[in-house]
Amino acid sequence: MRVCAGQYKSRRIECPDGIRPTTDRVKEAIFSALAMDLHGKIVLDLFAGSGALGIEALSRGAEAVTFVEQARSCLSAIRKNIALLDAAEKATLIKADALSFVPSCTHTFDLILMDPPYHKGLASQLAPQVYNLVNPGGVLVIEHSPREILTVEAWKSRVYGDTMITYVTGAL
Repeated sequence: MRVCAGQYKSRRIECPDGIRPTTDRVKEAIFSALAMDLHGKIVLDLFAGSGALGIEALSRGAEAVTFVEQARSCLSAIRKNIALLDAAEKATLIKADALSFVPSCTHTFDLILMDPPYHKGLASQLAPQVYNLVNPGGVLVIEHSPREILTVEAWKSRVYGDTMITYVTGAL
């Protein structure tokens, strides 16, 4: 797996076994669709996996990224990837289950990247709560199965094979 654009463009990052990594095509589509200058933005990578989405945000100028993941192998991969890119000062790793993290989170974010496991209903279950963590004018990006219906009002949605990307903007 590689970083698609920005400061770390073309750098390879580790992806632990057993996770469904976001494809380069989908990563590029997400960040192109955002049309958001990430410089100075605070980002949350929820269900971080390898950290690829949060790392892509860092590469494109995000000020800081909080990675939330519970799997030990994924946390190890994120730590290695952040060290490889010498980006530790901009990264916060939180070992937590997203279902318990979201309701207890007291911070808000300019961009939230949410990529839960498919076919467990987590995207639809958590999206309304996660939306409350988005700063005014910010964006929540949800990667999910096209078969999972979300109850949040989308700005737009796009399908890429078995992946749907739903964009929700924060209230102004």
